[in-house]
Amino acid sequence: MQELPVHYAEVEAIYNQTIGSGYKTLAITSAKAGEGKSTIAQAIVERAQIVGKKVLLVEMNTFNPALSEQLRRTMTDLPTDNSIITVKSKGYSLLPAPKNIRDVLQYRESNLLLASIKQWLVNFDCIIFDTSALTSLNQSNIPAEIICAVCEGAVLVIEAGSTPANLIQEGVDKLKLKKVNLIGSILNDKTNPSLLTELQRESYRLNRLCPELMTKLRKKLASIVLLNISV
Repeated sequence: MQELPVHYAEVEAIYNQTIGSGYKTLAITSAKAGEGKSTIAQAIVERAQIVGKKVLLVEMNTFNPALSEQLRRTMTDLPTDNSIITVKSKGYSLLPAPKNIRDVLQYRESNLLLASIKQWLVNFDCIIFDTSALTSLNQSNIPAEIICAVCEGAVLVIEAGSTPANLIQEGVDKLKLKKVNLIGSILNDKTNPSLLTELQRESYRLNRLCPELMTKLRKKLASIVLLNISV
């Protein structure tokens, strides 16, 4: 799983419209798997903790628990039960995806999930949920629409040029059926970024050597309209 730098303007925009606007619970979901939910969730969490918020990142993607797997590669003393882990290197806490069917079934019940959220908010300022995809169907899955429905808001991640329109519509219909407060959608353009985005991203590699020059270069690049054309 790639990490998204918190200084990106896109991260700032998402944060300002969600946690920065006072949301205490937020669900990050997508129409299909592999669209970048975990990357977005982690970036928003890190952005929130920078300003002193105590954040809990809850992984509900039992199909592909990328956040838990990432931690297992870097931490050797992870607890075996489904307890909250303090990620000291990142400054936030993580509740890994549940492994046993009993926990899965409990989180499928809205009233039990709401009770857990109420308890978590005693110790945390805000909670970010990394859900499974809305179209994921398996026996150990926690339906994303259930999690989105108990949160104050949800955002839908869509991979540009990859996600079929029928899957997007199917996902939106599921959210509407549960009366989810869909704040908006995030267009992940990793497969077809603009030339400007690519040049600016590469410029950050030289930030350590010449930060002032790179800042001026990015501003200059941003003023060139031609570079905003998607490639």
